[in-house]
Amino acid sequence: MAYHLVITGDIIHSRKYESGEWLPQLEKALKQYTTDFDVFRGDSFQAELPLDKLFSCVFYLKSVIRQKEGMDVRMGIGIGAISYRDSNIKKASGEAFINSGKALDSLSKESLAFISPWLDLDEQMNLILTLSTRLVDQWTVNMAEAVQMVMDYPDKNQTEITQLLKRTHQSQVSRELNKANYNKLDQVIQYCTKQLAIYVNKPA
Repeated sequence: MAYHLVITGDIIHSRKYESGEWLPQLEKALKQYTTDFDVFRGDSFQAELPLDKLFSCVFYLKSVIRQKEGMDVRMGIGIGAISYRDSNIKKASGEAFINSGKALDSLSKESLAFISPWLDLDEQMNLILTLSTRLVDQWTVNMAEAVQMVMDYPDKNQTEITQLLKRTHQSQVSRELNKANYNKLDQVIQYCTKQLAIYVNKPA
């Protein structure tokens, strides 16, 4: 059985800004990780992602949207089969989309949830992702900018990142990344990707 990975999300406090101030950035961010996505109802979106990019995309979207003061993004991650699709994700259906929608609908105080066919994996992932998003909740605009830049240019050193951000001091960028707990979040991305792969690639 082939498993598919779907994110359904919406923007928190989207009406605080004109859509032209954040929607192009959202679409550009999604395009960096997948070509299979759709933005609808003005501030909602859905995307199918490859396994190796799923969790990177989640935290990258957080870094992009949180650069607007007071804004955030809620996301439901769904894993499962797809029973029908054509070239447009809007016309697709199946377990992956149902789980993703359920995950998003389950959110109240949190901003990220995960539902798969495996309850033990769900328990593990939701604990890790909830704690991780609590760290993200503390990001300032500058921290979000620094995280996005490092994810955009993983091969550049902090001096180069400082220049790209047009910051005066490299120590400032280092401090922003440390306060953003970027290294820990990168470990979360790698760990969650590895754990999900164990289940998705398990022989039938």
